[in-house]
Amino acid sequence: MHFLFQISNQRLGQSVQRASVLSLAARGTDFFFQFVSMAVLARLLTPSDFGVFAMAAPFVWILMTFGDLGLASAVLQQPDLNEGQASVIFRVNLLAGFVFGGLFLLSSPLLGWFYDDARVTQVAATLSLMFVFSGFTAVQQALFRRALLFGALLRAQIAASVLSSIAAVFFAFKGAGYWALAIRALTDPLVYGMVVWASAGWLPTRAEHDSATRSLLRYGRYNVGSNFMYSAGRHANNILIGWKFGSAELGPFALANRLFLIPVQQICWPLSQVMVPSLSRVRDDPDRLKTWYLKLLRFVILVSFPPLFSLAIFADDVVYVIAGPQWGQAAEILRLLGPASALQVGYATIDWLMRSAGQPHRFFRWTAIDTVVGLLGCILGLRWGPIGVAAGLAMANLLLFLPGFAYALRGETIRLIDALGAMLPGFVLMITAVGLVWALRIFIAPDWDPAARLPVTGAMIASLMACGTVFVYGRSVLNWRSLKSELP
Repeated sequence: MHFLFQISNQRLGQSVQRASVLSLAARGTDFFFQFVSMAVLARLLTPSDFGVFAMAAPFVWILMTFGDLGLASAVLQQPDLNEGQASVIFRVNLLAGFVFGGLFLLSSPLLGWFYDDARVTQVAATLSLMFVFSGFTAVQQALFRRALLFGALLRAQIAASVLSSIAAVFFAFKGAGYWALAIRALTDPLVYGMVVWASAGWLPTRAEHDSATRSLLRYGRYNVGSNFMYSAGRHANNILIGWKFGSAELGPFALANRLFLIPVQQICWPLSQVMVPSLSRVRDDPDRLKTWYLKLLRFVILVSFPPLFSLAIFADDVVYVIAGPQWGQAAEILRLLGPASALQVGYATIDWLMRSAGQPHRFFRWTAIDTVVGLLGCILGLRWGPIGVAAGLAMANLLLFLPGFAYALRGETIRLIDALGAMLPGFVLMITAVGLVWALRIFIAPDWDPAARLPVTGAMIASLMACGTVFVYGRSVLNWRSLKSELP
């Protein structure tokens, strides 16, 4: 039997620890190169260049939710999977990749017409290749995650991030404009897929259609529906702004929105790849599930709320250092989206809870509510431009935060008051951090250069978080062995 299908629960705790570290490392590597390349590209390209790419990209990300038909997540939760069943999923994904890629290629002129910009047609047609790359790679990637073998995925991410960033900067230097962004978007999944295939060493075999395969396909239906609504809701803001105001206004919002999504992508997404299968293994033990989830929730809130809520004060320094002074409008947008990003990070844990409990239908319903409220906020704020859309998005996240937890915890042994108690240390630390950052800006460093003030702000927040973490967890936070004992 191929090693990707040899799943064992022996030393599960150590496997979860290693997988969590490697998954976060992979996303951290991607973040680092995104950060560096964004800082360079923002100085080589114009806001209009970013705007052109941001007009086409949301449609790609929305339709990419159909790329694997929700089957990659289904594979993660399948306890018994053989090569024949995986081969069926691979063939379905590959066919879907070619179909969606072809449909997106044919529809690219419609996007140019929608925005009244022929450049969008060219970029969209080129990005249609991403669907094919996804179809080739989705199953191999899911098999590595299911086996908690994240080392190969880390190597793939490093190679993809390095080469795609170098390619984008090179072509930007050559004057390629918005094409540099399109080249990066294509190079990353192409290189990633090549490394994953080389590491897997597995080729699809004869397809095996049985009840397990049909169960995977049923699970995929709910999952792809949830992912589609989530993606549509998250990218609707770019589409609406580009349609209403054009690429020049969309550019600053697209930059701020990318910074807004980074914490979700770098914290929530990698942890979800490990926590969903891990929590699913303790779902039959309610007390253990409660303990695990509350510890996870407390940790996520503790590390995300202080820095992200503080962006309401120092967002201008972040944008100035990353992108330069010409992106001042993006800073005002990020002031609103930073706190919203913190809420989304905490909010993501209810997704892990419902998926691990085998309740994709419940998550589907809540995603529908979340999408409608988010879209309503964006539409209501559109009359005030990008700032109004950002404000509408932030308000939608605030309104749904506690109701989302109340919905997800219904029927569980975990009560809403338990969740609020787990979040309390993060709330206290967040209020303290915002107060200190405000005092620094008003009384100590009001006239400092942003390049000097930002490191001081970051060091102050990091020191506060370190002290708060020791206060909450005690000396055990410094004792790796005591933390290991809490894993299954």
